[in-house]
Amino acid sequence: MNTLNRALVSLLVLAPMLAWPMTHRDGITLVQGAEERVMNLEELHNQANVALVIYEPFRRDQISIQGIRLADFVEQHFEGTPGSIEFQAHDGYTVVISDWQDRNWILMTHENERPLTLRTHGPVRLVEEDLRDRDPEILRDFTDWVWMIQQITATQ
Repeated sequence: MNTLNRALVSLLVLAPMLAWPMTHRDGITLVQGAEERVMNLEELHNQANVALVIYEPFRRDQISIQGIRLADFVEQHFEGTPGSIEFQAHDGYTVVISDWQDRNWILMTHENERPLTLRTHGPVRLVEEDLRDRDPEILRDFTDWVWMIQQITATQ
């Protein structure tokens, strides 16, 4: 009976990862209008040109990150100047950022020198370099931080 219980618990834990389409295990989907493409993780990791230490309120700790500024990413991968950028996470959580040109936004690809994986809430996360005047103890102030991003859409 214990073996059956362990198998069921394992299935419940792994099922969300198995349900994630294979393309999202290999990269993230970029969407603008009718155009859609999958950006592979190697290409994404190679663009990580920012390295810094930030306070991560959900971990209540300082972490070392690597990534790319959201403004730079949008300028490189989308045409024109989008009105906003929409992020969709693996679990369906969606956030729309209209101030995407603020250089405080970072698309995080690595934590403590390791590429993000599903187990570490990757393959990419949206975080901020500076918490500004927000209290890191009030987590509801960080609802625009997105983990496990599977799709980035430029909207007008």
